[in-house]
Amino acid sequence: MELDALLNVALQAADAGAAELTSRYRGSFNIKTKSNEADYVTDADLASETAVRQTLAELRPGDTVTGEEYGAAHGEQAEYYWSIDPLDGTVNFARGLPNWAVAIGAKNLATGTWDVGVVHAPRLGVTYFATRGGGALARRGETTTRLNGPIERSTKIVATGFSYSPEDRLVQFDRLAQLMPHFVDVRRMGAASLDMCMVADGTVDAYYEVGIKEWDWAGAMVVAEEAGLTVKRPDYAGDLGAVARDISLFTNR
Repeated sequence: MELDALLNVALQAADAGAAELTSRYRGSFNIKTKSNEADYVTDADLASETAVRQTLAELRPGDTVTGEEYGAAHGEQAEYYWSIDPLDGTVNFARGLPNWAVAIGAKNLATGTWDVGVVHAPRLGVTYFATRGGGALARRGETTTRLNGPIERSTKIVATGFSYSPEDRLVQFDRLAQLMPHFVDVRRMGAASLDMCMVADGTVDAYYEVGIKEWDWAGAMVVAEEAGLTVKRPDYAGDLGAVARDISLFTNR
C-alpha cells in the first residue's frame, strides 16, 4: 500500500507540472540557454518544476527532492528521494512538437531501490507509470493497459538521442554505428524518458544514449524494468543528478 500511495503522489505531482506546461504550450514564453546555445530552459520548465516541488512538499514533507532546474533540497527525515525532470523535451516544447513529458522517479533511501516512476506526456495523451514489483502501465484516456515490452520482430528499431556537446556527439555516433548492424533503423524523438517508455510499450525495440542525467532516466527506468526489460545504466556515486557518462541501453528481455 505504501508504494500505491507514493505512486498517487507522483501522479498528482506530474499532473501539476503538466498543467503549467499545457497552459504555456504554443504560447509565448521566455527561452534561455544553459550549457550552450542549443541547451534550452524556458519559464515553462521553471513553472513546472515549481508546481511539482510544491505538490511533493505538501504530500511528502521531509523527503529529499532534486530536479533539473532548481537542484537538490535535502529533507531532514527523508524516507524517499525524488528526481524530477519538469520538462523532458524542452526543445520539442519550444518548437511546438508534442514529444515532451514530466518525468518523476522516487528512490527508497533505506534500500537504494527506485520504487516509483511516472512519465506524463499530455500532448501525446499518455501517462506511463509503475511501482517496484507492481508492473508497468500506460493510461490513455479512460483505458489503462499493462506494458510487456517489445514484441519479437524480424526488423528492429533503436531509439536514441544526442548530446549538446559536439565532442560527445562524435562518441555517440561511433557507438551508435556499432549498434546498427542489429537494427534496421533509428529514431530520435527528443525526450529520453519517452524513448524508454516506448520500448516498454513496444513502439520501438531498444533505447541507447550516452551522457543523460539521472532525472532523464529515473522515472522511466522503473517503467522499463517493470515491463520486463533489461536496463543497463552506470552505477555511480557523487552529486545528485550527476551525468551518466557511460552507455545506457534499454533492451528486450
